[in-house]
Amino acid sequence: MLEIQKAEDLPKLKNMTRTGWDMDPFVVISFGKKVFRTRVIRHSLNPSFDEKLLFHVRRYETNFKAFLDWDKLSSNDYIGECDFDVSELIAAFEDGRGVNAETGLYPLDDGKGNDPSGIKEFRLPLRTAKEMPWEAKHRPFISLRGKYQPYAALRQRFWVQYLKQYDTDDTGMLSHLELTSMLDSLGSTLTNTTIKSFFTRFHKDPWREELTMAETIQCLETELGRPESQKKRLGGADDGGYESSVSATPVMMLADRRGKELSLEQLDFSGPPLSAMISPGLPDAEFLESGRVPAPKAYMKENGAQQPLTRVAAGREGAETNASSTFSHSYSSSVSGTAPPTPSAATNPSLDSPVERVINVQTCPLCHRPRLNAKAEVDIVTHLAICASQDWNKVDRIVVGNFVTASQAQRKWYTRIIGKMSSGNYRLGANSANIIVQNRLTGQLEEEKMQVYVRLGIRLLYKGMKSRMEGSRARRLLKSLSIKQGVKYDSPESVRDILPFVEFHKLDMSEVRDPVKSFKTFNQFFYRKLKSDARPVDSPSDPYRIVSAADCRFMAFESVSEATRLWIKGREFSIARLLGDAYKDEAEHYNGGALAIFRLAPQDYHRFHSPVDGKIGKMTYIAGEYYTVNPQAIRTALDVYGENARKIVPIDSPQFGRVMAVCVGAMMVGTIQTTVEEGQWVKRGEEFGYFAFGGSTIVLLFEQGVLEWDEDLLINGRAALETLVRVGMGLGTGLKRGIS
Repeated sequence: MLEIQKAEDLPKLKNMTRTGWDMDPFVVISFGKKVFRTRVIRHSLNPSFDEKLLFHVRRYETNFKAFLDWDKLSSNDYIGECDFDVSELIAAFEDGRGVNAETGLYPLDDGKGNDPSGIKEFRLPLRTAKEMPWEAKHRPFISLRGKYQPYAALRQRFWVQYLKQYDTDDTGMLSHLELTSMLDSLGSTLTNTTIKSFFTRFHKDPWREELTMAETIQCLETELGRPESQKKRLGGADDGGYESSVSATPVMMLADRRGKELSLEQLDFSGPPLSAMISPGLPDAEFLESGRVPAPKAYMKENGAQQPLTRVAAGREGAETNASSTFSHSYSSSVSGTAPPTPSAATNPSLDSPVERVINVQTCPLCHRPRLNAKAEVDIVTHLAICASQDWNKVDRIVVGNFVTASQAQRKWYTRIIGKMSSGNYRLGANSANIIVQNRLTGQLEEEKMQVYVRLGIRLLYKGMKSRMEGSRARRLLKSLSIKQGVKYDSPESVRDILPFVEFHKLDMSEVRDPVKSFKTFNQFFYRKLKSDARPVDSPSDPYRIVSAADCRFMAFESVSEATRLWIKGREFSIARLLGDAYKDEAEHYNGGALAIFRLAPQDYHRFHSPVDGKIGKMTYIAGEYYTVNPQAIRTALDVYGENARKIVPIDSPQFGRVMAVCVGAMMVGTIQTTVEEGQWVKRGEEFGYFAFGGSTIVLLFEQGVLEWDEDLLINGRAALETLVRVGMGLGTGLKRGIS
């Protein structure tokens, strides 16, 4: 959760007529694939935004950044940027407020009476890309507040506030009657046996004793997180009698103590710290150390989510299915056992032995989102908890969030229209000349830098009406261009192109081993070497950790069939064609295995390194064409990988079996050079070749069942989004299968 508050001491920039100053600031917030922009504050040096947003944080996402000004004719004047680690917010939450190991509950206060909301405030100085004239007079800052909360903590606060409405005697305890009434209001299908087990779990008599709030929440969370395979089936002989009188698709309604019906919108979700509510009268310090309530069993799956319960019907026979209809119930009927029995699969085949559910709400009563019952139960309660949070329930309504990248959020409307006409669609995974990648180090979405004429030329060549690239004239043209470009960049005169290339792509020259003046040609600079510590290898002691072979735009797929469905669209593409005659007999070993694509753009470091430990096999060069490996070409009917010039380098690895590295040349690439010999042993991260000028690609093929890719790489691959990675970065883990 983030709140952009204000900026201070912004500079006065000259307006277009140079007769006065302008400053119309706005903030772009970029976090992984999520990009937001605040409203524009007109003519202000100290703007107040006070805008909030809420978003999901994955394990591998890290930074926010960017502060810009609405001023320039085509885009916007860049003022500065700042960023911070989300781990700071996580640390602020967990400092004294982590989950209790014995109870599994989150005390949302800090235990000291300070900052009960857990919000952390930042006042960050804005950095500029290069020294600006106004920096001597101005020191701009941006103020913001951030807050991290696990979904489990949100759910627990929701449970506390909701359970309080059924605690009729304000004891902080719930009887069997009160608990059953609360479950009825959620459309619960828990059987009487399951509800009784809530009490027996804590050695209590369900008819004479009551559960504390903490005990009730633990039982509810355990049921929410229970895998479907472990859930009790309704209609069985051991269900103890089905005793719920509730409609399966209720609107969450309840009555106050005078009998007046209340909707969820009317409930008060503010209040004292969670520890005080679930253990009334127990001091905070004692609550954190309390061992009086045993921890819930570990039923939660990874990431805290179940598979959607698609087999659960929206309603039972005779139940109302309109989520907006008024729902009422009586306490007596919910306990007396007078509810209609659950129909069997014979009387209602669509139910096919449905499982118990804690909650069965079809439409959210707060935001009116439909089809909630298709989600996992834990996700339904999480959704309700977020909607019910009064501090953050109106997020994403002011902040504009329909941008793909931070740079797109800076542009004016007519600039975006011109870009669409010349380069195609601007969205993640689009097959267009706008190539968007995600930087794995920062989580930011970035546009791949290329000259405008190159971008437009690729679009015209590969998106032509009649697929003109398949013509022999185009083949001869590309081959001729590649040879001529190679000759040009091998000449001493090409040295003059080095500094403009560095400036255009903003290359970090501090990583380069040799000084710029030492390069005698552009190609020597192009396949430059880096300092020995510039690319450390991930998990150096773990040979089962596969690492990146290149600085590149990376795509990972679990199988070849997935790669051809999502990315490689060549009509004639096949593993046998890719490997050529020398290895066609081994092609069948890789058809069901994982596949990786390392695409090197011209601005990338162009030496490639071994992704695994192993011995180099017999290398084979296959002559071919010089099509570009740009994604727009890969996603046409052309079999770029199977037709381009390439070199096959087998690596026999004890951990991954025989790994096939296919080094593919491309447009403007005249040389594929390997720096290892057949039979040589290479370690992960060791160099084994380089490409001369141009774009190029390495395709890695694995046998079936030897590798599991990292989660973020698979997610991006399925979205047709390339990930920017560097040599030595960990990509996946071996499944402990060596060479047979």
